[in-house]
Amino acid sequence: MMILNDKKLVNLIKYTPSIVVGFFAITVNVIIIKDNQDKANASIQSLRDDIIENNKNTIKQSTDKAYDYILYKKRGVIDELKTLSQQRVNEAHAIAMNIYNNNQNKPQMTVTKLITDALRPIRFYQGRGYFFIFQMDGVNILHGLKPYLEGDSAWDAQDLRGAYILREHIALIKQQNGEAFYDWWYQKPGEPVQKEYQKIGFGKHFAPYDWFIGTGEYIADIENDLKESLLKSVIDFEHTENQSLFIIDTQGNILANGNKQHNLALLTQSNAALTQKIASEAITQGSFMALNKQTANTTNNSKTEIGYLRKIEGWDWVIGSYFNASHVNRYIEIKQQEAQALNQKKLFNIISLSVFSTLFMVGVSLIVSSLITRRFNRFQQRIEQNINALENSKKKLHYSALHDALTGLANRSLLMEKINEGIKSAKLHNQLLAVVFIDLDDFKRVNDCNGHSAGDELLKSIAQRFKHAFDLNDTVSRFGGDEFVFCFPQLNHINEAYLKIEKIQQLFEDKFIIHGHEIKTQCSIGASMYPADDHHAEGLIHKADIVLYKSKTELKGSTTFYHHQLNEELQYKYLLENKLKDALSNQQIFVLYQPQIDATTEKIVAVEALARWGHPTLGTISPTDFIGIAEEIGLIKPIGLFVFTQACKDILSISPNGPNAIKVSINISPNQLMSADFIESMTQITDEIGIQRCRITLEITENVMLNELGKTYNVLTELKKRNFCISLDDFGTGFSSLSYLNMLPFDELKIDSCFINNITVNEQSKTLVKSILAISDAYKMITVAEGVERKEQLILLQSLGCHLIQGFYFDKPLTLAQLQKKLPKT
Repeated sequence: MMILNDKKLVNLIKYTPSIVVGFFAITVNVIIIKDNQDKANASIQSLRDDIIENNKNTIKQSTDKAYDYILYKKRGVIDELKTLSQQRVNEAHAIAMNIYNNNQNKPQMTVTKLITDALRPIRFYQGRGYFFIFQMDGVNILHGLKPYLEGDSAWDAQDLRGAYILREHIALIKQQNGEAFYDWWYQKPGEPVQKEYQKIGFGKHFAPYDWFIGTGEYIADIENDLKESLLKSVIDFEHTENQSLFIIDTQGNILANGNKQHNLALLTQSNAALTQKIASEAITQGSFMALNKQTANTTNNSKTEIGYLRKIEGWDWVIGSYFNASHVNRYIEIKQQEAQALNQKKLFNIISLSVFSTLFMVGVSLIVSSLITRRFNRFQQRIEQNINALENSKKKLHYSALHDALTGLANRSLLMEKINEGIKSAKLHNQLLAVVFIDLDDFKRVNDCNGHSAGDELLKSIAQRFKHAFDLNDTVSRFGGDEFVFCFPQLNHINEAYLKIEKIQQLFEDKFIIHGHEIKTQCSIGASMYPADDHHAEGLIHKADIVLYKSKTELKGSTTFYHHQLNEELQYKYLLENKLKDALSNQQIFVLYQPQIDATTEKIVAVEALARWGHPTLGTISPTDFIGIAEEIGLIKPIGLFVFTQACKDILSISPNGPNAIKVSINISPNQLMSADFIESMTQITDEIGIQRCRITLEITENVMLNELGKTYNVLTELKKRNFCISLDDFGTGFSSLSYLNMLPFDELKIDSCFINNITVNEQSKTLVKSILAISDAYKMITVAEGVERKEQLILLQSLGCHLIQGFYFDKPLTLAQLQKKLPKT
């Protein structure tokens, strides 16, 4: 056993504290150094992760921003094309109208040449665009690209899908107040005939010559123009010196590269394996990918660059951005070497002076900590600035996506959201919601008289009145052109909707001051209600639009609320339109004949051919219901040809040609009469059937002469030369003018039944009939009285000298067999 003596105790007391202190000091400092080394390594790794993550966020934000910008421009292609087409056609229309107004004393042929010469050389859309002019019957007046087509009819031209291109264009223009957008499929120059591309254009009616002026452009060409522009502009989006923005196609071809210098020149045509890998793995939602200059599958971080990629559907583009991870690795290595050198110095100082070394290490730690903190603060500020800039851009894009650029009002998308929100609230609280569709009356006149800039200012002034006139819960949207749609939610009674509409009308009572001029305007209004009329936003807007049209056609400036009877009428009309398309091919159209009686002998000398439609489920449909529809949808010409052909065959079959042969009157629509091949068609049919043309009377109404008097004169004169007889139907009910009788070669006047009904009891009707008979005698024309139903009417007409009588007093319209029995035996 060790014996503790004094010397040993002194030494123990003398050295033990020093040894213990030294041991603990060394131990503590070793622990501190080890702990500090571990913390340094962890800090370096954390720094590495944060820097890489920040760079990834930066390239993702940059790529997403460029991606959103491309999508925004891509979605606006069709709207931009429509706007440009409409502007070009309005300019061409103004040129043509100016030439016409300055040369009204010249022949139409001369003015036509002046107009076509003025419009033919005009080019736009980078030289691809041109103007074309067609008559409303399909005859080409001007074709800026293919002048050899001028003078030909394109009425029957079809695309590969079987659609009648020109017919549909003209129908849309007629339906939409003389101007309309349209789309069609057509071959591109230099492309195979079997391959067609979609075009969008705009056509506008030129009233003086019944033309329409139009233009169009391929959507693909406009998109290609946009692509070229985007390839130049998108690459200039902001990026740091350690990142690069690029665009490639889905085959791996490089379309644009934002930085081709130094180590950032990762994407080159020689590195095709990498670009093909990017093209094959990119997705629409976006994803990160490790990229390498040598091989696309390497996992060596020191040679790997990190990219963020997004695929743009429809264009087969991949847009992306990347940064060089090796730069980050070099930066971390430098920091790591600095930390190791510092730790070695700390160890030497701890051995020599542990306390000083410890204090020094604390100071150095504080300095290092402060440096790192400042560095992280700078990184955080830069990230916050980028995030704020991105948020501001998103807010601006979001606002633009939901608001009209001209007026600042909600656009169609935001309106739909507000209506859907209002419907949910109304359903929850058992309330009502009103959708009010308004359209400015005669807005085109404002543009024509004051210019389109004045029209735009008027729209903005109206929008400002709307904004300040209604509650925050109410929404007003510019729906397009001069149309606005209101959504009034949280209504407890329909009377509140009436008060809102009355407030709208009051906003138009004061004149608008535009460019120093007073402009007075009003609006027509259509309204629908939830839940009475519909439960969906689209349905409510559609039904408000339907009754708006009714307001404009019946009385401008009025208000109409939707009702189900109107919907039933429209559904019945649509049903007839659909069924009428197959009526001829299904042999449902047939002809009846109403006798015309000689007033002196009271014998049948002529008949009027009347078209009838017998449907297996709908029954017999009145001509007043289907003739107007046939004119609207372009079926009146084939139906008219069928009735003409059938009537000629039938009458010849029961009454051969000869001095006592029965004559036949056939109604001719304005569309038939104005068609280019009408005269030749009538001539060819009569020649093939063999009926004498002098037996055929073509009945036309006065409305055909209102806008086409010159052309009508030429057609009727030629028909007279070919021995057809011409009758003016319903004389006295329209815009009757004696100048028509003096100018046009009529053989017959038909007195409308509305004058015959009261002829025996109304002296004014009797006097009017006498006047018509006197006019016909003066012009040596035959008169036919329609709607004779009573004997006293017949006796009076006989006494007044009327030539032919037609009406139920003698017979209703007859089948051919019934008519044949009425004729005398020969």
